[in-house]
Amino acid sequence: MSTNRSERPQKTAAKATESLVRQYVEQRPESKRVFSQAVHVLPGGQTRSVTHFAPFPTVLQEGQGPYLIDVDGNDYIDLTNNYTSLIHGNSYAPASNAVRDLLGTATAFPSIHPLQIQFAELLCERIPSFDRVRFTNSGSEASALASRIARAATNRTELIVVEGAYHGGVPPFSENTTREGVTTIPFNDPRALEEAVSDRTAAIFLEPFLGAGGVLPATQEFLQTAQHVANNHGALFVLDEIQSFRNHVSGTQTALGLDPDLTLLGKIIGGGFPIGAVGGKEEFMQHTSPFVGDALLHAGTFNGHLAAMAAGNATLTNLPQSAIDRLNTQAQQLDADIRDHASQAGFDISVTRAGSILNVYPGKQASVNAEEAAQHHTFHSALHLALMLEGIYTTPRGMINLSTPFDPALLERVVRGYQNAFHRLADIPHDHLLQTNT
Repeated sequence: MSTNRSERPQKTAAKATESLVRQYVEQRPESKRVFSQAVHVLPGGQTRSVTHFAPFPTVLQEGQGPYLIDVDGNDYIDLTNNYTSLIHGNSYAPASNAVRDLLGTATAFPSIHPLQIQFAELLCERIPSFDRVRFTNSGSEASALASRIARAATNRTELIVVEGAYHGGVPPFSENTTREGVTTIPFNDPRALEEAVSDRTAAIFLEPFLGAGGVLPATQEFLQTAQHVANNHGALFVLDEIQSFRNHVSGTQTALGLDPDLTLLGKIIGGGFPIGAVGGKEEFMQHTSPFVGDALLHAGTFNGHLAAMAAGNATLTNLPQSAIDRLNTQAQQLDADIRDHASQAGFDISVTRAGSILNVYPGKQASVNAEEAAQHHTFHSALHLALMLEGIYTTPRGMINLSTPFDPALLERVVRGYQNAFHRLADIPHDHLLQTNT
Protein backbone atom coordinates (compact mmCIF):
# COMPACT_ATOMS: atom_id res chain seq x y z
CA MET A 1 0.00 0.00 0.00
CA SER A 2 1.13 3.53 -0.61
CA THR A 3 1.68 6.10 2.14
CA ASN A 4 -0.70 8.61 0.55
CA ARG A 5 -3.05 8.98 3.52
CA SER A 6 -5.84 11.34 4.42
CA GLU A 7 -4.76 14.30 6.55
CA ARG A 8 -7.63 13.83 9.01
CA PRO A 9 -6.68 12.11 12.25
CA GLN A 10 -6.88 8.35 11.92
CA LYS A 11 -8.57 6.17 14.45
CA THR A 12 -6.61 3.45 16.13
CA ALA A 13 -6.63 0.15 14.25
CA ALA A 14 -8.69 -1.54 16.95
CA LYS A 15 -11.40 1.13 17.06
CA ALA A 16 -11.64 1.40 13.28
CA THR A 17 -11.97 -2.35 12.89
CA GLU A 18 -14.47 -2.48 15.75
CA SER A 19 -16.55 0.12 13.92
CA LEU A 20 -16.87 -2.15 10.87
CA VAL A 21 -17.84 -5.10 13.05
CA ARG A 22 -20.34 -3.05 15.05
CA GLN A 23 -22.12 -1.78 11.94
CA TYR A 24 -22.16 -5.29 10.47
CA VAL A 25 -23.73 -6.74 13.63
CA GLU A 26 -26.27 -3.92 14.04
CA GLN A 27 -27.61 -4.48 10.52
CA ARG A 28 -28.01 -8.25 11.00
CA PRO A 29 -29.89 -9.08 14.20
CA GLU A 30 -31.82 -11.94 12.56
CA SER A 31 -28.67 -13.47 11.07
CA LYS A 32 -27.13 -13.36 14.54
CA ARG A 33 -30.18 -15.07 16.04
CA VAL A 34 -30.31 -17.78 13.37
CA PHE A 35 -26.59 -18.43 13.64
CA SER A 36 -26.84 -18.80 17.44
CA GLN A 37 -29.54 -21.39 16.80
CA ALA A 38 -27.39 -23.18 14.20
CA VAL A 39 -24.47 -23.79 16.58
CA HIS A 40 -26.69 -26.09 18.66
CA VAL A 41 -27.19 -28.54 15.81
CA LEU A 42 -24.34 -27.88 13.35
CA PRO A 43 -20.68 -27.99 14.47
CA GLY A 44 -19.65 -24.33 14.64
CA GLY A 45 -22.99 -23.47 13.06
CA GLN A 46 -21.75 -24.72 9.69
CA THR A 47 -21.94 -27.64 7.34
CA ARG A 48 -19.34 -26.21 4.96
CA SER A 49 -16.03 -24.79 6.20
CA VAL A 50 -15.64 -22.05 3.59
CA THR A 51 -18.88 -20.30 4.54
CA HIS A 52 -17.73 -19.23 8.00
CA PHE A 53 -16.36 -15.80 8.83
CA ALA A 54 -16.25 -13.54 11.91
CA PRO A 55 -18.16 -12.24 13.74
CA PHE A 56 -20.83 -14.53 12.28
CA PRO A 57 -21.89 -15.30 8.71
CA THR A 58 -24.80 -13.53 7.10
CA VAL A 59 -27.70 -15.94 6.66
CA LEU A 60 -28.95 -15.76 3.09
CA GLN A 61 -32.56 -16.43 2.23
CA GLU A 62 -33.16 -15.60 -1.44
CA GLY A 63 -31.23 -15.18 -4.67
CA GLN A 64 -32.37 -13.95 -8.07
CA GLY A 65 -29.93 -13.41 -10.92
CA PRO A 66 -27.03 -11.28 -9.65
CA TYR A 67 -28.79 -10.38 -6.37
CA LEU A 68 -29.00 -11.89 -2.87
CA ILE A 69 -31.24 -11.09 0.10
CA ASP A 70 -30.48 -12.10 3.69
CA VAL A 71 -32.89 -12.91 6.53
CA ASP A 72 -32.72 -9.29 7.73
CA GLY A 73 -33.83 -7.96 4.35
CA ASN A 74 -30.40 -6.62 3.36
CA ASP A 75 -29.78 -7.01 -0.34
CA TYR A 76 -26.46 -7.55 -2.13
CA ILE A 77 -24.88 -7.79 -5.54
CA ASP A 78 -23.58 -11.35 -5.70
CA LEU A 79 -19.87 -11.56 -6.52
CA THR A 80 -19.50 -15.05 -5.06
CA ASN A 81 -21.99 -17.09 -7.12
CA ASN A 82 -21.64 -19.97 -4.67
CA TYR A 83 -17.88 -19.95 -5.22
CA THR A 84 -17.97 -19.72 -9.05
CA SER A 85 -20.66 -22.38 -9.59
CA LEU A 86 -23.58 -20.15 -10.69
CA ILE A 87 -22.37 -18.74 -13.98
CA HIS A 88 -25.86 -17.52 -14.89
CA GLY A 89 -26.50 -16.19 -11.39
CA ASN A 90 -29.08 -17.32 -8.86
CA SER A 91 -32.31 -19.16 -9.72
CA TYR A 92 -31.50 -19.25 -13.43
CA ALA A 93 -34.90 -19.65 -15.10
CA PRO A 94 -34.02 -22.16 -17.88
CA ALA A 95 -32.34 -24.45 -15.32
CA SER A 96 -35.14 -24.06 -12.78
CA ASN A 97 -37.80 -24.69 -15.42
CA ALA A 98 -35.99 -27.80 -16.70
CA VAL A 99 -35.90 -29.24 -13.19
CA ARG A 100 -39.52 -28.27 -12.53
CA ASP A 101 -40.61 -30.11 -15.68
CA LEU A 102 -38.61 -33.14 -14.61
CA LEU A 103 -39.99 -33.41 -11.08
CA GLY A 104 -43.41 -34.50 -12.26
CA THR A 105 -41.96 -37.70 -13.66
CA ALA A 106 -38.62 -38.50 -12.05
CA THR A 107 -35.90 -37.62 -9.56
CA ALA A 108 -33.56 -40.62 -9.38
CA PHE A 109 -33.64 -44.15 -10.77
CA PRO A 110 -31.53 -47.30 -10.28
CA SER A 111 -30.77 -47.24 -14.01
CA ILE A 112 -29.50 -44.97 -16.74
CA HIS A 113 -31.80 -42.26 -18.03
CA PRO A 114 -31.89 -40.42 -21.38
CA LEU A 115 -30.99 -37.15 -19.64
CA GLN A 116 -27.66 -38.64 -18.52
CA ILE A 117 -26.86 -39.72 -22.06
CA GLN A 118 -27.88 -36.35 -23.48
CA PHE A 119 -25.70 -34.42 -21.05
CA ALA A 120 -22.73 -36.74 -21.53
CA GLU A 121 -23.02 -36.25 -25.28
CA LEU A 122 -23.05 -32.48 -24.82
CA LEU A 123 -19.85 -32.60 -22.77
CA CYS A 124 -18.10 -34.96 -25.19
CA GLU A 125 -19.04 -32.73 -28.12
CA ARG A 126 -17.87 -29.62 -26.30
CA ILE A 127 -14.52 -30.86 -24.97
CA PRO A 128 -12.12 -32.37 -27.56
CA SER A 129 -10.27 -34.51 -24.98
CA PHE A 130 -13.49 -36.29 -23.90
CA ASP A 131 -14.20 -39.73 -25.35
CA ARG A 132 -16.20 -40.84 -22.32
CA VAL A 133 -17.50 -39.17 -19.15
CA ARG A 134 -18.48 -40.47 -15.72
CA PHE A 135 -20.67 -38.48 -13.31
CA THR A 136 -20.22 -38.02 -9.57
CA ASN A 137 -21.94 -35.90 -6.93
CA SER A 138 -19.18 -33.33 -6.47
CA GLY A 139 -15.83 -32.15 -7.73
CA SER A 140 -14.23 -33.80 -4.71
CA GLU A 141 -15.68 -37.15 -5.71
CA ALA A 142 -14.48 -36.59 -9.27
CA SER A 143 -10.93 -36.05 -8.01
CA ALA A 144 -11.06 -39.23 -5.96
CA LEU A 145 -12.35 -41.21 -8.94
CA ALA A 146 -9.66 -39.81 -11.24
CA SER A 147 -6.97 -40.88 -8.77
CA ARG A 148 -8.39 -44.42 -8.75
CA ILE A 149 -8.53 -44.53 -12.55
CA ALA A 150 -4.93 -43.30 -12.80
CA ARG A 151 -3.68 -45.87 -10.34
CA ALA A 152 -5.58 -48.68 -12.05
CA ALA A 153 -4.45 -47.62 -15.54
CA THR A 154 -0.76 -47.38 -14.61
CA ASN A 155 -0.54 -49.98 -11.83
CA ARG A 156 1.27 -47.27 -9.84
CA THR A 157 0.35 -45.40 -6.68
CA GLU A 158 2.18 -42.06 -6.55
CA LEU A 159 0.28 -38.84 -7.31
CA ILE A 160 1.87 -35.42 -7.82
CA VAL A 161 0.07 -32.25 -6.78
CA VAL A 162 1.02 -28.60 -6.31
CA GLU A 163 1.42 -26.71 -3.05
CA GLY A 164 -1.80 -24.84 -2.37
CA ALA A 165 -3.86 -26.73 -4.94
CA TYR A 166 -7.35 -27.82 -3.99
CA HIS A 167 -8.73 -30.98 -5.56
CA GLY A 168 -11.43 -31.60 -3.01
CA GLY A 169 -12.14 -32.59 0.56
CA VAL A 170 -11.72 -36.36 0.17
CA PRO A 171 -8.72 -38.70 0.33
CA PRO A 172 -6.12 -38.76 -1.03
CA PHE A 173 -6.29 -34.96 -1.41
CA SER A 174 -7.84 -33.84 1.86
CA GLU A 175 -5.17 -34.38 4.50
CA ASN A 176 -3.36 -31.25 5.61
CA THR A 177 -0.20 -33.01 6.72
CA THR A 178 1.60 -35.96 5.14
CA ARG A 179 -0.55 -37.59 2.49
CA GLU A 180 0.39 -41.17 1.75
CA GLY A 181 1.12 -41.68 -1.92
CA VAL A 182 0.99 -37.94 -2.70
CA THR A 183 4.04 -35.83 -3.57
CA THR A 184 3.68 -32.06 -3.34
CA ILE A 185 5.81 -29.74 -5.48
CA PRO A 186 6.19 -25.94 -5.64
CA PHE A 187 3.73 -24.07 -7.86
CA ASN A 188 4.96 -22.92 -11.28
CA ASP A 189 8.31 -24.75 -10.90
CA PRO A 190 8.88 -26.86 -14.05
CA ARG A 191 12.24 -28.16 -12.83
CA ALA A 192 10.80 -29.41 -9.54
CA LEU A 193 8.04 -31.09 -11.50
CA GLU A 194 10.46 -32.85 -13.80
CA GLU A 195 12.52 -34.05 -10.83
CA ALA A 196 9.46 -35.35 -8.98
CA VAL A 197 8.13 -37.60 -11.75
CA SER A 198 9.38 -41.18 -11.74
CA ASP A 199 8.36 -44.67 -12.76
CA ARG A 200 6.21 -44.75 -9.60
CA THR A 201 4.09 -41.78 -10.73
CA ALA A 202 0.50 -42.63 -11.61
CA ALA A 203 -0.68 -39.08 -12.37
CA ILE A 204 0.05 -35.38 -12.19
CA PHE A 205 -2.92 -33.32 -11.00
CA LEU A 206 -2.90 -29.63 -11.94
CA GLU A 207 -5.27 -26.67 -12.07
CA PRO A 208 -4.87 -24.06 -14.85
CA PHE A 209 -4.83 -21.62 -11.94
CA LEU A 210 -4.85 -22.13 -8.19
CA GLY A 211 -8.50 -21.50 -7.39
CA ALA A 212 -8.86 -21.85 -3.63
CA GLY A 213 -5.14 -21.04 -3.46
CA GLY A 214 -5.75 -17.43 -4.51
CA VAL A 215 -6.62 -17.30 -8.25
CA LEU A 216 -2.97 -17.61 -9.26
CA PRO A 217 -2.53 -18.58 -12.94
CA ALA A 218 -0.14 -21.39 -13.82
CA THR A 219 2.40 -20.54 -16.50
CA GLN A 220 2.11 -22.05 -19.95
CA GLU A 221 5.56 -23.60 -19.44
CA PHE A 222 4.50 -25.29 -16.20
CA LEU A 223 1.35 -26.79 -17.71
CA GLN A 224 3.08 -27.91 -20.88
CA THR A 225 5.89 -29.45 -18.86
CA ALA A 226 3.36 -31.44 -16.83
CA GLN A 227 1.75 -32.86 -19.94
CA HIS A 228 5.14 -33.63 -21.52
CA VAL A 229 6.73 -35.39 -18.54
CA ALA A 230 3.56 -37.34 -17.78
CA ASN A 231 3.47 -38.67 -21.33
CA ASN A 232 7.18 -39.49 -21.27
CA HIS A 233 6.93 -41.43 -18.01
CA GLY A 234 3.73 -43.33 -18.73
CA ALA A 235 1.77 -41.32 -16.16
CA LEU A 236 -1.59 -39.60 -16.64
CA PHE A 237 -1.95 -35.84 -16.94
CA VAL A 238 -5.10 -34.86 -15.02
CA LEU A 239 -6.35 -31.30 -15.46
CA ASP A 240 -8.70 -29.93 -12.83
CA GLU A 241 -11.15 -27.64 -14.69
CA ILE A 242 -13.75 -27.54 -11.92
CA GLN A 243 -13.41 -23.76 -11.72
CA SER A 244 -11.67 -22.92 -14.99
CA PHE A 245 -14.30 -24.49 -17.25
CA ARG A 246 -16.32 -21.26 -16.96
CA ASN A 247 -13.55 -19.40 -18.83
CA HIS A 248 -13.73 -21.15 -22.20
CA VAL A 249 -16.49 -23.00 -24.02
CA SER A 250 -14.31 -26.12 -24.38
CA GLY A 251 -12.36 -25.63 -21.18
CA THR A 252 -9.17 -23.67 -20.77
CA GLN A 253 -7.28 -26.73 -21.98
CA THR A 254 -8.35 -25.79 -25.49
CA ALA A 255 -7.21 -22.18 -25.10
CA LEU A 256 -3.89 -23.38 -23.66
CA GLY A 257 -3.29 -26.08 -26.28
CA LEU A 258 -3.40 -28.92 -23.73
CA ASP A 259 -4.61 -32.48 -24.23
CA PRO A 260 -5.12 -34.00 -20.77
CA ASP A 261 -5.71 -37.70 -20.29
CA LEU A 262 -8.42 -36.98 -17.73
CA THR A 263 -10.30 -33.78 -16.85
CA LEU A 264 -12.20 -32.95 -13.67
CA LEU A 265 -15.43 -30.96 -13.91
CA GLY A 266 -17.96 -29.66 -11.40
CA LYS A 267 -19.35 -26.28 -10.30
CA ILE A 268 -21.11 -24.67 -13.29
CA ILE A 269 -21.96 -27.89 -15.12
CA GLY A 270 -24.62 -28.70 -12.50
CA GLY A 271 -26.60 -25.52 -13.06
CA GLY A 272 -26.88 -24.96 -9.30
CA PHE A 273 -27.18 -28.63 -8.33
CA PRO A 274 -24.53 -30.97 -6.87
CA ILE A 275 -22.41 -32.57 -9.57
CA GLY A 276 -18.95 -33.66 -10.56
CA ALA A 277 -17.55 -35.45 -13.58
CA VAL A 278 -14.44 -37.16 -14.87
CA GLY A 279 -13.97 -37.20 -18.62
CA GLY A 280 -11.16 -38.22 -20.89
CA LYS A 281 -9.61 -40.72 -23.19
CA GLU A 282 -11.44 -43.98 -23.75
CA GLU A 283 -8.50 -46.22 -22.79
CA PHE A 284 -8.52 -44.74 -19.29
CA MET A 285 -12.23 -44.15 -18.78
CA GLN A 286 -12.98 -47.76 -19.73
CA HIS A 287 -11.50 -48.86 -16.40
CA THR A 288 -14.92 -48.00 -14.91
CA SER A 289 -16.81 -50.05 -17.52
CA PRO A 290 -18.42 -53.35 -16.46
CA PHE A 291 -17.33 -54.78 -19.82
CA VAL A 292 -13.64 -54.91 -18.89
CA GLY A 293 -11.85 -57.28 -16.56
CA ASP A 294 -11.03 -56.00 -13.07
CA ALA A 295 -13.29 -52.99 -13.57
CA LEU A 296 -13.22 -50.31 -10.90
CA LEU A 297 -16.35 -50.32 -8.79
CA HIS A 298 -17.65 -46.77 -8.90
CA ALA A 299 -20.95 -46.67 -7.06
CA GLY A 300 -23.04 -43.69 -5.97
CA THR A 301 -26.76 -43.63 -5.31
CA PHE A 302 -27.11 -40.19 -6.85
CA ASN A 303 -24.39 -40.22 -9.51
CA GLY A 304 -25.80 -38.39 -12.51
CA HIS A 305 -28.74 -37.05 -10.51
CA LEU A 306 -31.44 -36.12 -12.98
CA ALA A 307 -31.97 -32.63 -11.57
CA ALA A 308 -28.30 -31.85 -12.18
CA MET A 309 -28.49 -33.36 -15.66
CA ALA A 310 -31.49 -31.21 -16.60
CA ALA A 311 -30.15 -28.01 -15.03
CA GLY A 312 -26.65 -28.59 -16.37
CA ASN A 313 -27.86 -29.10 -19.90
CA ALA A 314 -29.88 -25.85 -19.75
CA THR A 315 -26.90 -23.99 -18.28
CA LEU A 316 -24.30 -25.06 -20.83
CA THR A 317 -26.64 -24.87 -23.81
CA ASN A 318 -27.08 -21.19 -22.97
CA LEU A 319 -23.36 -20.54 -22.45
CA PRO A 320 -21.74 -19.91 -25.85
CA GLN A 321 -18.21 -18.61 -26.26
CA SER A 322 -19.59 -15.12 -26.91
CA ALA A 323 -21.11 -15.01 -23.42
CA ILE A 324 -17.86 -16.24 -21.89
CA ASP A 325 -15.86 -13.63 -23.82
CA ARG A 326 -18.16 -10.90 -22.50
CA LEU A 327 -17.67 -12.11 -18.92
CA ASN A 328 -13.90 -12.21 -19.32
CA THR A 329 -13.84 -8.70 -20.81
CA GLN A 330 -16.02 -7.37 -17.98
CA ALA A 331 -13.69 -8.96 -15.42
CA GLN A 332 -10.67 -7.37 -17.07
CA GLN A 333 -12.30 -3.94 -16.81
CA LEU A 334 -13.38 -4.58 -13.23
CA ASP A 335 -9.77 -5.46 -12.39
CA ALA A 336 -8.60 -2.07 -13.66
CA ASP A 337 -11.43 -0.15 -11.99
CA ILE A 338 -10.84 -1.73 -8.57
CA ARG A 339 -7.14 -0.87 -8.70
CA ASP A 340 -7.87 2.66 -9.88
CA HIS A 341 -10.36 3.46 -7.10
CA ALA A 342 -8.12 1.86 -4.49
CA SER A 343 -5.31 4.13 -5.59
CA GLN A 344 -7.57 7.18 -5.31
CA ALA A 345 -8.32 6.17 -1.72
CA GLY A 346 -4.62 5.87 -0.93
CA PHE A 347 -4.18 2.13 -1.38
CA ASP A 348 -1.88 0.13 -3.62
CA ILE A 349 -3.82 -2.91 -4.73
CA SER A 350 -2.99 -5.86 -6.97
CA VAL A 351 -5.53 -8.13 -8.61
CA THR A 352 -4.98 -11.60 -9.98
CA ARG A 353 -7.38 -12.82 -12.66
CA ALA A 354 -8.26 -15.99 -14.52
CA GLY A 355 -11.04 -15.28 -16.99
CA SER A 356 -14.03 -14.05 -15.00
CA ILE A 357 -12.56 -14.96 -11.60
CA LEU A 358 -10.47 -12.41 -9.68
CA ASN A 359 -8.73 -12.02 -6.33
CA VAL A 360 -7.86 -8.70 -4.68
CA TYR A 361 -4.63 -8.31 -2.67
CA PRO A 362 -2.94 -5.50 -0.76
CA GLY A 363 0.29 -4.12 -2.22
CA LYS A 364 1.66 -3.57 -5.69
CA GLN A 365 2.98 -7.12 -6.05
CA ALA A 366 0.41 -9.90 -6.29
CA SER A 367 1.02 -13.14 -4.45
CA VAL A 368 2.94 -15.77 -6.41
CA ASN A 369 1.97 -18.86 -4.42
CA ALA A 370 -0.81 -20.04 -2.12
CA GLU A 371 1.22 -19.52 1.05
CA GLU A 372 1.69 -15.84 0.23
CA ALA A 373 -1.94 -15.50 -0.83
CA ALA A 374 -3.13 -16.73 2.57
CA GLN A 375 -1.04 -14.21 4.53
CA HIS A 376 -3.38 -11.22 4.15
CA HIS A 377 -6.16 -12.19 6.54
CA THR A 378 -6.32 -8.79 8.26
CA PHE A 379 -6.76 -6.89 5.01
CA HIS A 380 -9.15 -9.40 3.47
CA SER A 381 -11.35 -9.57 6.58
CA ALA A 382 -11.63 -5.79 6.79
CA LEU A 383 -12.33 -5.38 3.07
CA HIS A 384 -14.91 -8.18 3.21
CA LEU A 385 -16.89 -6.49 6.01
CA ALA A 386 -16.61 -3.08 4.32
CA LEU A 387 -17.98 -4.51 1.08
CA MET A 388 -20.82 -6.30 2.89
CA LEU A 389 -21.79 -2.95 4.41
CA GLU A 390 -21.88 -1.55 0.86
CA GLY A 391 -24.18 -4.34 -0.34
CA ILE A 392 -21.47 -6.26 -2.19
CA TYR A 393 -21.39 -9.96 -1.30
CA THR A 394 -17.87 -11.33 -1.69
CA THR A 395 -15.70 -14.07 -0.21
CA PRO A 396 -13.66 -13.49 2.95
CA ARG A 397 -10.44 -14.28 1.05
CA GLY A 398 -10.86 -11.59 -1.63
CA MET A 399 -12.00 -13.84 -4.47
CA ILE A 400 -14.84 -12.58 -6.68
CA ASN A 401 -16.40 -13.73 -9.94
CA LEU A 402 -19.03 -12.58 -12.41
CA SER A 403 -22.19 -14.09 -13.83
CA THR A 404 -23.88 -13.54 -17.18
CA PRO A 405 -26.66 -11.18 -15.88
CA PHE A 406 -24.06 -8.46 -15.22
CA ASP A 407 -24.43 -5.37 -17.39
CA PRO A 408 -22.54 -2.03 -17.41
CA ALA A 409 -24.90 -0.41 -14.91
CA LEU A 410 -24.53 -3.26 -12.42
CA LEU A 411 -20.76 -3.30 -12.82
CA GLU A 412 -20.71 0.44 -12.12
CA ARG A 413 -22.55 -0.24 -8.86
CA VAL A 414 -19.90 -2.83 -7.97
CA VAL A 415 -17.12 -0.34 -8.69
CA ARG A 416 -18.81 2.29 -6.50
CA GLY A 417 -19.14 -0.33 -3.77
CA TYR A 418 -15.40 -0.99 -3.87
CA GLN A 419 -14.70 2.74 -3.97
CA ASN A 420 -16.78 3.32 -0.83
CA ALA A 421 -15.30 0.25 0.88
CA PHE A 422 -11.76 1.50 0.35
CA HIS A 423 -12.75 4.85 1.83
CA ARG A 424 -14.11 2.98 4.87
CA LEU A 425 -10.73 1.29 5.22
CA ALA A 426 -8.90 4.62 5.04
CA ASP A 427 -9.66 5.10 8.75
CA ILE A 428 -7.61 2.00 9.59
CA PRO A 429 -3.82 2.50 9.75
CA HIS A 430 -2.30 0.95 6.67
CA ASP A 431 0.44 -0.79 8.60
CA HIS A 432 -2.27 -2.63 10.53
CA LEU A 433 -4.00 -3.76 7.33
CA LEU A 434 -0.66 -4.95 5.97
CA GLN A 435 -0.04 -7.25 8.92
CA THR A 436 0.48 -10.81 7.72
CA ASN A 437 -0.42 -14.04 9.46
CA THR A 438 2.13 -15.48 11.81
